[in-house]
Amino acid sequence: MFNLKKQSRFMVALIATTSIFLVGTANAADPLEESIKIEKNITRAAASTQKSVDKLADTTRDMAADYKLTMQRVDNLRSYNKQYEELIKSQEKEMASIQHQMSVIDDTERGVVPLMNDMIDTLEQFIELDVPFLLKERRGRIARLRKNMLRADLSNSEKYRQILEAYQIENQYGDYAEAYDGDISSGGTDITVTYYRFGRVAYVYQSLDEKTAAYWDNDTRSWKPLDDSYRIPVRNGIKIAKRLTNPDLVILPVPTAKPAGSAQ
Repeated sequence: MFNLKKQSRFMVALIATTSIFLVGTANAADPLEESIKIEKNITRAAASTQKSVDKLADTTRDMAADYKLTMQRVDNLRSYNKQYEELIKSQEKEMASIQHQMSVIDDTERGVVPLMNDMIDTLEQFIELDVPFLLKERRGRIARLRKNMLRADLSNSEKYRQILEAYQIENQYGDYAEAYDGDISSGGTDITVTYYRFGRVAYVYQSLDEKTAAYWDNDTRSWKPLDDSYRIPVRNGIKIAKRLTNPDLVILPVPTAKPAGSAQ
């Protein structure tokens, strides 16, 4: 009985001690859990911070790449602007040169226009003093030249070209022979004749019936009759000019040369 009581007291003491130990153990577990929670929070915060750092690093790298690209563009723009400045300087020099040339051209044109008018006047005087062949055609050419000088749609270079062309045509008249039909007044009546021109050396005509023939005397500015001895030579010359027969020797009246300084 005594032992039972003693055991009961021991069990009570043991239970009490165990309870105290358990309570103490429970109380001791609270700081550890807090420490674990703090460590977890620190780990989460560190991870979040690391993400922010990584994100900031990526942003920094992107900004560095953008900065590098921007600087490359700036360098390219500087190089382009330098080249463009040189181009502008070159263009300004070219513009100054063109303006100078234009002023020179204006001065030249102011001198060319009177020169062209003088050339037309000279050509007209030459035609009026020359052997009077194809007068209608030649005078018409002079009239066209004068009309063209008043046309605003023609450049001075084109006007000058046409004047030179007229001079060339007049020059070529002296290089070949030609024959053509036309009318002439004889004895108060008009008759049809064949004109024959051998360059500017001889200018004659012969009636279609070959009964009348004459040559142009440029000194007296008149027609002089030809005797019958020229009838066949003139006929042959006309045939040669019209390509109706082969070229051959033609005898024609030629004005004699006058000594220099003699009266015209």
